[in-house]
Amino acid sequence: MLTWKDPKTGLEWQYNSPGKMTWDEAQEYARSLSLDARNDWRVPTAAELETLLDRKTLYERMRPIMRKEVPFQDTLSYWSSTTFAPDTYSAWIVMFDGAYILSYYKSSAYHVRCVRGQEVGSATPSSTG
Repeated sequence: MLTWKDPKTGLEWQYNSPGKMTWDEAQEYARSLSLDARNDWRVPTAAELETLLDRKTLYERMRPIMRKEVPFQDTLSYWSSTTFAPDTYSAWIVMFDGAYILSYYKSSAYHVRCVRGQEVGSATPSSTG
């Protein structure tokens, strides 16, 4: 399986992460990605990454987990394409180990999972990191 189409949002997600990279490397990777004969992949927004969370179900640490229907269950941290407005050298990441949404320097290395389709939500996260 190379991709998964989310029935909730209609977004098509890359199934496997290629590993850790900087934010700029993630942007370049997404622009050059071709999966299932499609080449319109991009790094998801912070809001799109959040759609993978089940905010109705909390586990023992009182944090949301990934929705059950998401086939790539993991607890890694992923880049979003969303730049942190107060500091453009930083961007938002979503940490699926606890569902934290924090900003980190774009020179840091985090995982990337590309997406394609109509952008979902564009709100900037309200938390800071």
